[in-house]
Amino acid sequence: MRFAGRESWQVSHGSSFTMDTALFVRDTLALSVETVPELPGLDPPVPVFVPPGVDRAGAAEEWLGWWADVLDHARGDRSDVPSPADPAARSLAVRPALRGAVEALMTPASQYWTRTSGTGHPTALPVGEVVRGVESRLGRQARPFRLVITVVGVQGLVWERMTDSHVIASRRFLDDPARCAPALRAVVESLA
Repeated sequence: MRFAGRESWQVSHGSSFTMDTALFVRDTLALSVETVPELPGLDPPVPVFVPPGVDRAGAAEEWLGWWADVLDHARGDRSDVPSPADPAARSLAVRPALRGAVEALMTPASQYWTRTSGTGHPTALPVGEVVRGVESRLGRQARPFRLVITVVGVQGLVWERMTDSHVIASRRFLDDPARCAPALRAVVESLA
C-alpha cells in the first residue's frame, strides 16, 4: 500500500492479497455468491476450474461469512489476526470447504496475480492535490483522518464506500482521473 499525508491525515491505497485470493476463488469455482459491494468478475477473467476434492457447494455456503472477514482484514480493522486467506487462520478453520478450496487454488491464484499485477501502469491518485483543494475550500487544515482504498482487479468501474474510512475501487476507475478525483474529493470532504 502507498501512504500519503502528514500527521493529521493518512490515505493508503493498494491491492489486498486476501481480497484478491477471495475473488480468484469465487471466479475460478464459479460460485454464485453475493459480494457486498457487488463486484464483477476478475479482469482478465479466469477459466472455471474445480480441483478434485473441492466441495464447491460447501464453499458457496461458507462464502458470506468469509467475505465479511476478508473485508474486515482489507480495511485494516483486523490487522492483529492472520489473513482470512491463510488456511491456518481461524476464518478458514471454521470453514472447511473454503479452506480446501483456498489450499487447492493458492498456487494458481499466486500465478494469476503475478501475471496480471504488472499489466498497465501503477495508479497515481491525486491525494495531496485533493486534500489541499478541500483544505482551501474549508479555509482550514483537514481534521485527522485515515482512509484505506482497496484496489481490486475486476472488470468495469467500481468505487464503493464500505465504511467512512474504507473504499473499494477497481483499477479501471482509478485510472480515470475524471471519475476518480471527484469521488476521492467527496470522501475526503466528508472526513476532513
